[in-house]
Amino acid sequence: MQEISVFDQKIVNFGNLHNAVVDRIRGMILAGDLKPGEWLRQDDLAKTFGVSTVPVREALRQLQAEGLVTFHPRRGAMVAQISVAHYEEIYLIREQLEKLACRFAAENFDQISMPRLKQLLNEIEIAEKNREVARRVQLVREYFFTIFNASRKEHLLRILSTLWDLSEQYRRHFSSVPEAIAQRLVHYRMIYQACAQRDADALVHIFDQIHAFAKSNLIPLLREEENKNLGR
Repeated sequence: MQEISVFDQKIVNFGNLHNAVVDRIRGMILAGDLKPGEWLRQDDLAKTFGVSTVPVREALRQLQAEGLVTFHPRRGAMVAQISVAHYEEIYLIREQLEKLACRFAAENFDQISMPRLKQLLNEIEIAEKNREVARRVQLVREYFFTIFNASRKEHLLRILSTLWDLSEQYRRHFSSVPEAIAQRLVHYRMIYQACAQRDADALVHIFDQIHAFAKSNLIPLLREEENKNLGR
């Protein structure tokens, strides 16, 4: 990894050293720079960030609590592996909480910036066309949270943000699945139309469709990959 001192980046200006290192490692995992199943060597990370191993070790423990890192006895820390059980759990919880956020947001559709939502939708379609996976993933998150944020439910939004962090690896994993590419754009356009028409029931129904698609199409693909890796 290229050496990037947290001091050179002035990350410490925005919090203490511990938070700076946590944010940096979390960002590398969510950006795909650190892959699922990749070993996280504390000495290498410390050298990369220009810090001692102490804040790195503490950061990895926090990321373990967030579900992004796993520890293995006598072997060390690893970026959390992708698994069917993990995916199903995350998306089952997301399904219920996202629909709840939509219901709250629909109580005041005026809080949703439709010009911004339209701009994001256009940018998502461009990123999809150009196969800019990292940019599309970032834009999609902002697109959804433009709606969720209108709920003004602080605790709900915090939980949803964590769940989206945990599911980011899966969204990247499925980025190149042909069926997913076509269907997700349809869903995003439908979300915009529901918001434009101020139709709460339609908005919630689209989220039902999104999660139903994942259950019937993406989970079987992931289960097939998992069985293959286990030699079943």
